Amino acid sequence: MTAFVIAAIAMLVALVPAGITIARGSLGDAVVGFEFLTSVAVMIFALLAEGFQRSSLFEFPVILAVLLFGSGLVFVRALERWL
Repeated sequence: MTAFVIAAIAMLVALVPAGITIARGSLGDAVVGFEFLTSVAVMIFALLAEGFQRSSLFEFPVILAVLLFGSGLVFVRALERWL
């Protein structure tokens, strides 16, 4: 295992508090937790692509980053009446 794969596995631990915040926090906290979770997920996929030395897999984190940013905006737009 390379250092990139080990770093990706270590970053998975950071998803646990974000998931708890999304499940049990207020709506504002859930939005922040969702944005944090999506950014960490993109970094994990990029680290795994580098760790397994598959340059073709870098397309997925880049596309995912764009799509998840847009989904975060849709999430906030749908919940703005309660925020």
